[in-house]
Amino acid sequence: MTTPPERPGSPGASGASAGDTGGGARPGGQGQNSGNRSGGSRNRRRRSGGGGGGGNSPGQSSSGRSGGGASSGQGGRSPSGKGGGKGPSGQGGNRSGGQQRSSSGGRRPSGQGGNRQGQSRGGQSRGGGAREAIAPAPVVARVDRSADLAEEAAAAANRRKALLLCLVPGAVVGVVAAVVVAAVGFPIVAVVVFVVVTLLVAAFVWSTAPARVLASLGASPSTEDAHPRLHNLVDGLCATMGLERPAVAVLTSDVPNALALGRDPKSATLVVTSGLVESLGLVELEGVLAHELVHIKRNDTVLSAVAVAVALPLALVRGNAVGAETVHGLVGRGREFSADQRAALIVRYPTGIGSALESMAAAPSTGRGWPPAPGRTAALTRWLWVDPMAGSAPDESPEGNLDDTRVRAAALALG
Repeated sequence: MTTPPERPGSPGASGASAGDTGGGARPGGQGQNSGNRSGGSRNRRRRSGGGGGGGNSPGQSSSGRSGGGASSGQGGRSPSGKGGGKGPSGQGGNRSGGQQRSSSGGRRPSGQGGNRQGQSRGGQSRGGGAREAIAPAPVVARVDRSADLAEEAAAAANRRKALLLCLVPGAVVGVVAAVVVAAVGFPIVAVVVFVVVTLLVAAFVWSTAPARVLASLGASPSTEDAHPRLHNLVDGLCATMGLERPAVAVLTSDVPNALALGRDPKSATLVVTSGLVESLGLVELEGVLAHELVHIKRNDTVLSAVAVAVALPLALVRGNAVGAETVHGLVGRGREFSADQRAALIVRYPTGIGSALESMAAAPSTGRGWPPAPGRTAALTRWLWVDPMAGSAPDESPEGNLDDTRVRAAALALG
């Protein structure tokens, strides 16, 4: 009995075509069953792609199931599967397979669409994590300004003390002038004269005392070409301490020493001896310069000059030694010791300052005495220098004197 031929679009034809395409070396029946399972099941799951194309023409149906067969791993054995990959229908089947692999989560190695999808999702996840990351809170450094505040308080106190000292000679001269006017018969005018004369003399002492004391020493202005190392150290220390660069003067003397004078930090002058520049090393010289810059920042310079101007009349009556001790009391005992401690914090090397003080204490006496400049005013500056014991006898040291050079050197050696 002859079986009538089936229509191309019937299920049997689809199965036979799929069997011929995907069956390969298998018998026809197995090929049909395999084709039905591979093509028919996907045709039921998805209406588009290779399954939908099978109802239109035998070529499209074969190509569509060729694409489906390739997804199940059988298309690689079938010539029809290879041919389907080359034709238009094969391309459509491959695209359909790619869509299935993309929808299945990219489990198969050939599913490039699924891999791209997975990568895209992974990239979004990583990007979202980066956006959601919380930046660490900035660390706010706490700056200890207690030392700076102490320096500012000391500068203000020294300035007030210098102003009060300027009023002393002014008041003396004002009293004399007021008594003369009152004796003439003008008591009310005498009061006005007293106030005016006191203020004028105080202003005169304030404005001229630093220049007069500096002139009495005979120091000459220094240039960077003449002393490059000295000026380089001063520039670096001023930048560290926040000071304007003072004028630098050099005093010709073999005794290593230094001092500073001026009405304020802007008009200050740093005086060093030629022996200091020549005999000290770089670290030691830096420590001495830092010591003097501390005096400038604290306004010790104006207090020193005013103290000399106030003590000068007393020295004329009782001698230079008494006048020098009066200056020491007015500027404050222990002033040099305090400046050493502050300078050690600035250069962060107390041993350098201590070594400089030891070198000064051990310097041989030149026989010229100290201070090196002649005149009564220069003689009253003894306790204004870094080494106030220069030119003194080896056993000369007032009891409990913290400004003694040897005492200060020992304190810095202890740290």
